Amino acid sequence: MTDRVEIQAAGRLVGAVIALIAVVALPAAAGAQDRAAGVLVDSVEMRQIRDTQAVIGRLVATRQSSVASRIAGVINRVTFEIGDRVEEGQTLVEIDRERALLDKRTAEAAVGVAQAEIGVAEAKLKLAQQAFERQESLRTSTAFSRSRYDDLRQEAVQARSELARSEAQLQAAKSARDRTAYEIEHSVIRAPFTGVVIARLAQPGQYVAQGGVIATLLDVTNLEVEADVPSRIANGLRRGQTVAAQFENGVRKDVVLRSTIPVQNASTQTRPVRFGAQLDDLGANSIAIGTVVTLDLPVSAPREVVAAPKDALLQNRGSWAVYIVADGKAQMRRVELGQAVGDRIEIKSGLKAGEMVVVRGNERLRPGQAVSPQKVTASGPARQG
Repeated sequence: MTDRVEIQAAGRLVGAVIALIAVVALPAAAGAQDRAAGVLVDSVEMRQIRDTQAVIGRLVATRQSSVASRIAGVINRVTFEIGDRVEEGQTLVEIDRERALLDKRTAEAAVGVAQAEIGVAEAKLKLAQQAFERQESLRTSTAFSRSRYDDLRQEAVQARSELARSEAQLQAAKSARDRTAYEIEHSVIRAPFTGVVIARLAQPGQYVAQGGVIATLLDVTNLEVEADVPSRIANGLRRGQTVAAQFENGVRKDVVLRSTIPVQNASTQTRPVRFGAQLDDLGANSIAIGTVVTLDLPVSAPREVVAAPKDALLQNRGSWAVYIVADGKAQMRRVELGQAVGDRIEIKSGLKAGEMVVVRGNERLRPGQAVSPQKVTASGPARQG
């Protein structure tokens, strides 16, 4: 009987202690629930956008050259392989030039002979001219001889003709010398521009004719994007206009419209359009002729839209929502989305410019919860008062 009384007393004591603990803990729990949640916020802004349509384009080369030999001869050396990148002025092929060197020495000797003959002809002309002039000075004297006068005049004319022939021979000798110098200079075939070899058509020991192709070179430093654009869109494009493009490796870059080719495909109702692009930072392995490029071409005039940060979006019961901050509390707003605007999204309804939306910590919020917002800036969060 005594043991039962003691057990009942102990039970009442434990219950009292538990009740006391609950009473003490209740204010602390309530305080934790009332504490403002720290969140990052950003403002809703007005942005200018155009409605766009995706059009598939491709990388094309502005220069692709069949490198030809300017002289005929036997190839001594080939310095490249298919796939090699070569620089402008780099040696590609060397043609045997021994015969050209011999011809050059012969031509130089002929120049010397012609120059000597000119000297002789000039001396003969001078003497003939002097003799003729002396005879002519005797025309009023009894010592004048008509036949001698005519002979000297003829000799002077002949001396002048011999000088002219010697001068012509000198020009011919110089031309032969210059021709051999040309052959020697072009016995080395160099890359006309920086590019990648996509075809090799020369081998050591092979005879190449004048104009014969030794390689095909592709300029990969000056590429463009070409796309077959629907005529209704092409009509609204302007030279120098900038459009967004996405390459196969996911890189997004702006390209600039260079030209709309005035040729229309009757079956597809499209026109070829060329866009210039700076691709130095695209990565060598991503640059290839025919690479697919997706272009976002504008199909409407610019318009002003309400745009919110994409990080503010939450899915809620099959629709989209955001939390705005008003009077220190989080309020949920359902929104209707439009198209992407860079790192933001068009909001067709549910928000207005200037409102602050939660971009960090919004997953843990509940409607009406007190918040302590910090504004996102370029250099980091900034405390809101």
